[in-house]
Amino acid sequence: MTLATKGLYTPTSIAAFEPNDERQALIKRVLNQKILVPDILSLMPAWSSEIQPDVEEINKEIDQWLQTVNVHEQKKAKHRARCNYTLLTAVYYPHCKKDKMLVLAQFLYWIFFWDDEIDNGGELTEDEEGTRLCCRETDRCIDDCLGPNPSYTPPEGLRGTVEMLYPILKGLRAGLGPAATERLRLELHDYVNGVCRQQRVRSADYLPNPWYHFKIRSDDVGAIPSITQNEYAMEFELPHHIRYHEAVEAIVQECTKITILLNDVLSLQKEFRVSQLENIVLLFMNTYDLSLQGAVNKVLDLIREHYAICVAAEDRLPWSKTDSKLNADIQEYIRGSQRLATGTAYWSYSCERYFKQTQLNEKREVLLDLSYVD
Repeated sequence: MTLATKGLYTPTSIAAFEPNDERQALIKRVLNQKILVPDILSLMPAWSSEIQPDVEEINKEIDQWLQTVNVHEQKKAKHRARCNYTLLTAVYYPHCKKDKMLVLAQFLYWIFFWDDEIDNGGELTEDEEGTRLCCRETDRCIDDCLGPNPSYTPPEGLRGTVEMLYPILKGLRAGLGPAATERLRLELHDYVNGVCRQQRVRSADYLPNPWYHFKIRSDDVGAIPSITQNEYAMEFELPHHIRYHEAVEAIVQECTKITILLNDVLSLQKEFRVSQLENIVLLFMNTYDLSLQGAVNKVLDLIREHYAICVAAEDRLPWSKTDSKLNADIQEYIRGSQRLATGTAYWSYSCERYFKQTQLNEKREVLLDLSYVD
């Protein structure tokens, strides 16, 4: 089911609230409600979940690596206790070699450490100039490491969350072909610039239209580099004409959109508790005057819709009649795109980044609690 009015945000599309009143009115509508969310993996029935078997061994290496990372110990401890990004790596790349899994896990630690500094509740949440500086430094790191003349030595005085990225990108570049390296470089720039833009959206006077929120996150979300990293994980490189074939591009975009949608549902409780109202569930409530249940149902319907589009695109994939290796690479890339969605959901149910395990029942339904009590 497609929702009506997919127009972008304009000031006249918002009800006549004062800016603070709009946010406070939405909080008042939602506060202390609970909602049971069904198993989101059941909405993607043809896509399976697998786990790379070296998780525990890689976790031990991650513990040693974290001791060398210039990030506040409290932040490291919080993420290590609640998040298990090694498990997320293992469900994104279940068939990769152990040494590659370590680098991929380090990248996911970096992206969550870095993003959480700017996201609501981070030290740069309300520091626009600090965020711009952080993004400029990160953009330079990306070009230093992935550009035509690589340099892997961080400049003096960088934030720890930028400094740590240099050796990670060095490791990734060593296992990527030139075309995939350039794709990753551009995708990481899009992600960094998107985070900066998201901060401006959060600081605006009015809450954004949900379709605007969905579009900007789909265009530059950090999930797309994780799809490209399948080429690193499984040691192949898609030719340009295959990667940008309309069916492959459609699957990448649809899997990205599904991941954004399911993440907004499963992270709803966490984001509400830090007053991050730029969540598509809450934005649907605000723009269309929906109940919490009605807004969640709309997002679940969108997941079903984008899943159907993605499955249909598989019939149009550019299979070769003679090159079995190319066909295997295409298949692996498509599976990797699908695992972005299923892996994010599986991981969300398996750690406590977004909710406690006690909120999850045997049917993998989660009872989200929109209160400020943890």
